[in-house]
Amino acid sequence: MKKIKNSFLYFYIIFSLIYSNSIYSQKETDSLYYYYYFIQDVKESSDLVKAYKFYNRHKELSLEKQNTIAAIQDLRLMSFIQYKLGQLYESEATSIEALELVNSIKNDTIIIKQKSGIYNRLGILAKETKNYDRAIEYYNKILEVEDRLPEINTVQNNKANVYRVQKKYKVALQEFVKVYDNSLKLNDTVKIARALDNLGLVKSKLKHSDAIEDMMAALQFRLSVNDPSELYVSYIHLTEHYNDRGIKNRVLFYGEKAYNIALKLNNTEDRIKSLSFLIGIKNDSRIKEFLKLSDSLKLAKQLDENKYISIKYDYIQERKKASEAKIKLTESRLEKEKEKSKKTLYQGIGLFVLLSSVLLFYLLKVRNQKNTLKQIYNTESRISKKVHDEVANDVYQVMTKLQNKSNTDEILDDLEGIYTKTRDISKENSALEIDNNFEELLNDLLLSYKSDTLNVITKNISKIDWFSISEIKKVTIYRVLQELMTNMKKHSKGSIVVLVFSNDRKLIINYKDNGVGCELNKNTGLQNVENRINSIQGTVTFESEINNGFRSTITI
Repeated sequence: MKKIKNSFLYFYIIFSLIYSNSIYSQKETDSLYYYYYFIQDVKESSDLVKAYKFYNRHKELSLEKQNTIAAIQDLRLMSFIQYKLGQLYESEATSIEALELVNSIKNDTIIIKQKSGIYNRLGILAKETKNYDRAIEYYNKILEVEDRLPEINTVQNNKANVYRVQKKYKVALQEFVKVYDNSLKLNDTVKIARALDNLGLVKSKLKHSDAIEDMMAALQFRLSVNDPSELYVSYIHLTEHYNDRGIKNRVLFYGEKAYNIALKLNNTEDRIKSLSFLIGIKNDSRIKEFLKLSDSLKLAKQLDENKYISIKYDYIQERKKASEAKIKLTESRLEKEKEKSKKTLYQGIGLFVLLSSVLLFYLLKVRNQKNTLKQIYNTESRISKKVHDEVANDVYQVMTKLQNKSNTDEILDDLEGIYTKTRDISKENSALEIDNNFEELLNDLLLSYKSDTLNVITKNISKIDWFSISEIKKVTIYRVLQELMTNMKKHSKGSIVVLVFSNDRKLIINYKDNGVGCELNKNTGLQNVENRINSIQGTVTFESEINNGFRSTITI
């Protein structure tokens, strides 16, 4: 069997051998390969007819099995067979049937390749039937979806040939230049030679002086490959070149070479074309008239047939557009229903969120009220305890001294002490004025605990941007530090207190004293500190050991 040149058909044999097992017996699957052989290397038209019948049956079974890809492949092969048999319009109708199946499937790599192959076949058929504008339209459709360079190069070559046949030589030249450049990128000797030869022929029509150089260079390439069909093209183009210039001996030389190759290839059409040049150089007016009339009749018949196929194609396209419009209308209605359902769903979600938000707000409000009442109760209890433990006892002691008529100066000192305690209690629970300079207010608080026996040290307090901290946080910081300093003064018996401030994304306050320490037990004071810090989403830790001081870290 000759070397396979048609990549689509090569793919199809592999495809068919896989899918045919589900439809045909092994004997019939082997026959598939057999018919493929006859499509490539035709000897008898009857063999092509047998192959056509086989693929037609295979298509029907594929459609029954809902194997659309296999049916498309069958239709493409049927179209190819019809083309080989000269049934151009039947071939076109079959290709359009395949195209309709392709358009019913979602685009993917395989479908794009199928579509490209079908459009290419339709382009070839349109050119053969002299429907050149439609051929260009098909080729442009391929270029819209194709990204493989070899296929793009083939399509551009086909387009250029259509322009050449239309005698649009300048446009054809531009396209052939693209084909030549792409052929060089592909490093394909056969395609380089073909592009050079076509460039030379178009340049010949445009009367460029370097036309013959390109054509002879292409001939040398083809002689080295020794492909008869390619050599025939070179010889017939050289014949045409010299015929246009009236150089009869060169026409005879290359015309004879083209005719001899056509004989070997047993190609009737090529023989007729080469003979037309050989006969045309003879000065017999009747022969020339015969050739002219024959071509005119053939062209008229072709144009009539074109009208029919054009009407059929337009009808199919209109039907396709109507079908697409119907599908779009259905999809539009479905989309509206979906949007309506979505809207209803979103409204329901919105209502649920709204009700949940109201309920959450109410619960948070109730909880906040409870926390506020609890804080008020705790504050009142703490003030009451302080007044009872510190002020009331001292007052009672002064009253006893007065009854015993003790020293007046001593009584006055006691009264001053009572006043100081009362002032401190008031200061602990009074409203804070923090709008102005909080740093100064905090410094005053901390240094107020300083005495002859206690040194209070603060570090980096001035480096904190207190203006960026909210009012509620500043009040909390003030009260918490006030609580820690008061506890220290009452219980620690320390001589040094160090407070270090830092601000790395969060405000951190490290407290440390060198007092007697204690076993950690969250009494009322420490519990108040923790509650206050938690209320502003901060954290606080306490560390202490007997005779090893007390430490706390506050993070806000």
